[in-house]
Amino acid sequence: MFLIRAAFWFSIVIMLIPADPETNTPAPRVTVMEALGAAQATVADLSKFCDRNPDICVAGNAAFHVFAEKAQSGARMIYRYFDDSFEGSGADDEQGTLTGGDLLPEWRGPRGDDTA
Repeated sequence: MFLIRAAFWFSIVIMLIPADPETNTPAPRVTVMEALGAAQATVADLSKFCDRNPDICVAGNAAFHVFAEKAQSGARMIYRYFDDSFEGSGADDEQGTLTGGDLLPEWRGPRGDDTA
């Protein structure tokens, strides 16, 4: 179903791209109803594809699962890479050359006490 949805949205994007004016070929005139009828016929035909070609669907399903596992593995590798690089940088706790004692405020006594 993912491939069908992706193909549908990809075709919508292609239909929105204007034609090349340098080709000088007239665009065929298709009404909205004709386009919808063609889309419905295509979806109906694609929904019966696995009934006609069960071996291809089994192989495609297996290939899709391998692809999905590789995508997950790649995402994990990228996540670990960036997670390790941010942990090693010390960007959260490092604030230049000042030490923790340098960042503490000066002690001041109660008002009127100049002995501090």
